[in-house]
Amino acid sequence: MKVTLTLGCILLSLAASGHAQKLAANDPNYQLLSQLSTSIGWYQVSDTKAWTVGDADADRDGARCMETLDKLRAAGVADTRTIDVQWESPEFKPGVHSLADIRRSCEHVARVGKIKDFEKWAILAMQAGTNYSSGAIYYKQCIQSYDLIVKGGVAPTDRVPDKVIGGVQWSGTIQDIRQKYCEKGMSAANEKNAAREAPFRKELGADKLRIALKYGSVFLPGGQGTGDAHKMAAASVWFLDLSPPRMCVDGRQVHTIRRYQFNGDQKLVSTTSKDYCGGAPRAAFQ
Repeated sequence: MKVTLTLGCILLSLAASGHAQKLAANDPNYQLLSQLSTSIGWYQVSDTKAWTVGDADADRDGARCMETLDKLRAAGVADTRTIDVQWESPEFKPGVHSLADIRRSCEHVARVGKIKDFEKWAILAMQAGTNYSSGAIYYKQCIQSYDLIVKGGVAPTDRVPDKVIGGVQWSGTIQDIRQKYCEKGMSAANEKNAAREAPFRKELGADKLRIALKYGSVFLPGGQGTGDAHKMAAASVWFLDLSPPRMCVDGRQVHTIRRYQFNGDQKLVSTTSKDYCGGAPRAAFQ
């Protein structure tokens, strides 16, 4: 009985002291444990003190700290292993914590990283404002990112970290933000695009329609530029003035004049191109 009490006192004393297991430089897992001791990515937004994580620490594919923890587990290091943690998180203050404690916080890091991927596109969608044409790619990426992270376990009711962007308060659930900026923007962009395409779809067909939808306007013989679908339908030859990422030897921009020849069914029968230094002469549009 005396021995049992003595051992019990020793165990209680060790538990109460809260000392981390010593991390020796010759420990084969020294580097991995040191990484977890230093940081797993948490920091607080200066304006709102909301918790978030660094871009390099987590993304849609997961958290870097989970890779480290999984390597330690695979190496046989028990989750009960304790280390002296120098960072603060929503889960705990700096101090002695087990790898199990750090794993729980790292799971939170991974979730916030997924939210940040969505948030990146959502902020761009918000900043596009009513410029729906340029914002279209942001709306699409925002919706795609939302669908992927929700499929990956993020709840629609999870919130973005509160912050101020350009003097505007940024906050809310990812579902609310998707509806407010991404879905609304995509709907407006689709309506604007449908209105832009309507004259082309009415007047053009086959290859003419395909090219018109891609470029929006062309040059007619003589060098007159137009986006008028009726004029485009009447012309059997179109031109495009393209600027490839090339310069002439004298430093001027290369301009490529592409010539399209169509038949009576608006189908493309030939395409030719010629390069010019600087602006192309009127004779190029013949």
